[in-house]
Amino acid sequence: MNTYVEQDKMKIAIILARMYGVKETLEPLPFLPNDDIAIMIAKWTEEYTNTGEKDIVIFFENKFRLRKT
Repeated sequence: MNTYVEQDKMKIAIILARMYGVKETLEPLPFLPNDDIAIMIAKWTEEYTNTGEKDIVIFFENKFRLRKT
């Protein structure tokens, strides 16, 4: 895999993890062990990079909208 692509995915994963941490602070989310969060963020990163969505905030918010319905 291209180093640039790896670095881009790492940045996306960090952003998603930080966003999750903020949401976790502002809303009561169920406890998830760190390993489960890491797996979830890795899946979300792959999904985000493979979708046409350009706005990471919309992508992130949709993950929780889907859970509530």
